[in-house]
Amino acid sequence: MKRSAAWLLAAFMGVSLLSGCGETPEETSSMEEPTQIVGTMEHLRVLLPYGVSQSLVAECGDGFAVSLREELAHQGWAVGEITVDVAPTATSSGKALDDGTADVVILPASQYFTYDEDAKLLMTATRPGLNVKSLTPADWNGSVDPVAYTAEDCPYSRTLICATKSQKGQALAQEAQNGTLTWEMLRDATWMYPKAQTSSDFFYPELWLTKHFDKTMLDVPKAIPIDGYGALFAEAGRGDADIIVIEADKRVDYAEAWKLSTNALDYTGKRGLGHEDSIFNEIQVLGVTEEIYGDAMVLRTEDEAFRNVNFQYALIEAMDALENNDDARAIWSSCGYTGFTPSNDARYENIRQLPVFGAGE
Repeated sequence: MKRSAAWLLAAFMGVSLLSGCGETPEETSSMEEPTQIVGTMEHLRVLLPYGVSQSLVAECGDGFAVSLREELAHQGWAVGEITVDVAPTATSSGKALDDGTADVVILPASQYFTYDEDAKLLMTATRPGLNVKSLTPADWNGSVDPVAYTAEDCPYSRTLICATKSQKGQALAQEAQNGTLTWEMLRDATWMYPKAQTSSDFFYPELWLTKHFDKTMLDVPKAIPIDGYGALFAEAGRGDADIIVIEADKRVDYAEAWKLSTNALDYTGKRGLGHEDSIFNEIQVLGVTEEIYGDAMVLRTEDEAFRNVNFQYALIEAMDALENNDDARAIWSSCGYTGFTPSNDARYENIRQLPVFGAGE
């Protein structure tokens, strides 16, 4: 609507100026020609990930649908109806592709491979980037210039394997610093990871374990799931774990709470963990995975209309144009995204090779 208003205002000013010069609008008008419609579609059904607030969809869903329809029209595609719904369960998004009840679906990267034969990957979700991108563990440690979020939108993350302040954890951190860390040392440690969070918390460390030691998390005899990051960092602070597995870099989110007293809350409501030193000094990174690309926006390709390459391109362009749309930003923010960026299947190849997800042996 803002774009339309601006266009009309420009047109009005152009007519006024031309009239003042004694010329007719028809002779010198530079208004853009309407976009030629090259294709039509009866409907497009967008399915948001499980957990998105139904009240938010009720508030922003219609505006998002209208804006998406307008952007598709700018790309030459007239869509009759666009609906926006939320997946009722964590696993129902992929099923919606199978049974044809949704056309555009957002899937976790770990689910994408189950459905990639019948779906086209269009875009990858982005999240706030970090000022450290190195594969060198030492670059992630220290409080002098600590890890921090940036204004950059990033389509990938990493998983960090970290040593705690337990006696064994400190020994592991020293071995990692010396370049002498072995599988036997890691195998004898107590590992903890957040239960029921994301795939990065358990399966993605296998990218690092496989690359460096030809092992997986299933080879770790003492790997304990913990209920969430708050509890995980509490266990780490007490020294009950020697190694914790975190999404990079959850330490940023807990840096303030780490140093608060246990009867205080940080600005987000996290309870203080009562430490004197910085979390970036006390929780030392041992290992860093390669880039792990995020949630995938895919298009159902069972219908011939959705196999049209021109429509796929138009949909990508339309979604990209909604980056600064208020309704779209509210919806993506509720998913934990800053937006979406065009993507391709090759970016997910490293995850595909993990036995639990894709084609690994």
